[in-house]
Amino acid sequence: MLMRSLRYLLCGLSLGAVAQPTLAAFVPEQAGVEVLGDHRGQNWFWIWGSNAPNMVDGRAYLFDDSGRSRGLLSTGMWSNGLVMSHRRDELYASEIYFSRGVRGTRSDVVTVYDARTLSPKYEIEIPPKRMTALISTGLSVLSDDERFLLVLNFTPAQSVSIVDLEQRRFVGEVAIPGCASLYPAGPRDFYAICGNGGFFHLRLDDQGQVAAQERTQPLFDPLQDLLLTTGSRMGDTWYFVSQQNNAYGLRMGAEGIEAAAHWSLVSDAERADGWGIAGNHGTALHVNSGRLFVLMHQDKPENYQKPGTEVWVFDVRSQKRLARIELDEQSTAIGVSQGEQPRLYSLDWVVPMPSAFTLWVYLTEGEAGLMPLLRQGINLYDADSGEHLRSIGDIPLGFMNVVAPW
Repeated sequence: MLMRSLRYLLCGLSLGAVAQPTLAAFVPEQAGVEVLGDHRGQNWFWIWGSNAPNMVDGRAYLFDDSGRSRGLLSTGMWSNGLVMSHRRDELYASEIYFSRGVRGTRSDVVTVYDARTLSPKYEIEIPPKRMTALISTGLSVLSDDERFLLVLNFTPAQSVSIVDLEQRRFVGEVAIPGCASLYPAGPRDFYAICGNGGFFHLRLDDQGQVAAQERTQPLFDPLQDLLLTTGSRMGDTWYFVSQQNNAYGLRMGAEGIEAAAHWSLVSDAERADGWGIAGNHGTALHVNSGRLFVLMHQDKPENYQKPGTEVWVFDVRSQKRLARIELDEQSTAIGVSQGEQPRLYSLDWVVPMPSAFTLWVYLTEGEAGLMPLLRQGINLYDADSGEHLRSIGDIPLGFMNVVAPW
């Protein structure tokens, strides 16, 4: 029996040796660069975040309307995400690197990426002061003519680095004490929201030097009704939501800033029932229709940054609610594409387990038991009807907090 088994084994080895292909027939896969098609009008979108717990390697992922992954960018330590050009096929990222990975000499750069290949074109060195924050919108912004990129700094002194994208150089730094989160308001005008409820108005000349700067009077009471910094823009008006569930429309321009609209997002009954704003990046705006999308949930007012369960849709002109869209999952951020058939995107927290198991864990261990099981996913909806279109489940592990149409 033993000899027969050995003969079978030797025979199998001999046949295996004969059947093996020659090394010359093996062709290793070669790395290459694919060229993307035109993203305009395709309902492509980006997601990005700090990539926690791997903050040294921030990520931005690109998806198309079918849910297919189109590419990714590695954007350095604790990513602030991307700024997208509308006039050039370029993307901009203000990035942080250290000479020893997580320590050593710090280097801050603005990296310009080719939007067709997602390859870096060049870097512009800036002072090693760039601000990092969970709420990443408004930390790097383009002038409306896309000549200058402004990058917010925090050391904790607050200032703005000015970058000339045409001449590919750092121009200078402007102090803005007590103010943060930038909002473009014309070819050379910018506003920064300040701690007293006012704004810092900055105007640049054609060389990127300061042409004018001033502080405005308070437009809201930060102690009674704090504005969230994630504004959504339509023309010369930026729309904000507040911790007390109000909407504010602030008109910003070269001549100054003024309050243009103010209304409550909830009725008295809804407020008493616990409805309020939600999420980290919980507003989006469809410009052509003038619809403001706001992420909402039922919870205590102090939990206004927890994930949302519904999106409420408002007409910014009439200030009336048009629709309520119930989400399939709990969302931390939303975005809306532009065009005639807009998509509503939700960046969600999910537990990829059967609902009965999830409920059992929650009932026995509470939220603490669910936290290790959480993953992130994306859901797409028809922004007009609210119909759920598709899910993109279990995206790469790492904390993402923004979804942005391209």
